[in-house]
Amino acid sequence: MPSGRTRLLDAATELLAAQPSHEPSTRELYEAAGVAAPTLYHHFGTKEGLLDAVVERAFADYLQRKHGMLRTGDLVTDFCAGWDLHVEFGVANPTLYALMYSPGRVSAAAATADTHLRAALERMRDAGLLRVDVDTAAAMTTGMAIGCVTQLNRQHRPVDNPAALATRAALIEQLTGQSSASTSPDQAARALLRELPEVAARFTSAESALLTQWLRAIAEEERAAAPPKGSRP
Repeated sequence: MPSGRTRLLDAATELLAAQPSHEPSTRELYEAAGVAAPTLYHHFGTKEGLLDAVVERAFADYLQRKHGMLRTGDLVTDFCAGWDLHVEFGVANPTLYALMYSPGRVSAAAATADTHLRAALERMRDAGLLRVDVDTAAAMTTGMAIGCVTQLNRQHRPVDNPAALATRAALIEQLTGQSSASTSPDQAARALLRELPEVAARFTSAESALLTQWLRAIAEEERAAAPPKGSRP
C-alpha cells in the first residue's frame, strides 16, 4: 500500500487535475488521500508544503518531456520550442503555475526553470545571436512568459492563441532581431479558425464564409503537401 506521503501527493495531483483552477483546502487534501491531518503536517509541514511538492513533481515530468524534444541544431527554433512547452505547462496546470511563480514564494521549480532558461540563452549568446545580455534576456523571457500564461488562463484561451504566438514572435525579435518562423501556415490557419467565432460579428455572413474557406484551404493544403511519415525523398 502506498505511503501516506505518496497518497497525499497523488490525491493533490488528482484534485488539481479535476479542478485545475481551484486550490484545494487542507481538509480536501487529507480527506482525498484517506489520511488524517497529522499525516499531512508530518510529511509536508503545511498545505503549501504539499502543494510545493506537487509542483516539483509535475515540473520534473515537464522537464523530462523538454529533454526529450528533438534538437534541430537551430538555437532560435529550439528556444521557441522551449517557450511553447513552458506555456503549455502553464495553461495545462494553472494552479500549479500560479504557485510556482507566486510573489514572495521561493519555488525550487521556478529556480530550475530559470537555470535551464539561462543555459539556453548562454548558448545563444555564445553563438552571437543575442542582442542583449543574458540577465536582461532572462528577465524579459520570464516576465513575458508569466504574463502570456496568466492572460491565456484568465481568458481561457488555448496555447496557440494568436496573441500568444505574437508574444513569442515579439520576444524573439527583441532578443535576436530575427522573426519567429516556427509557426507553420497550417498552424496559424487552424488557430485563426478557432478564434473566428469570437470575431464573426465584424463580418457579413458572406465575408465570414469566404474567410473560413480560405483558412481551411491553407490548413488542408499544408497538410496535403507534407510527405507521409516514413516516406523517402
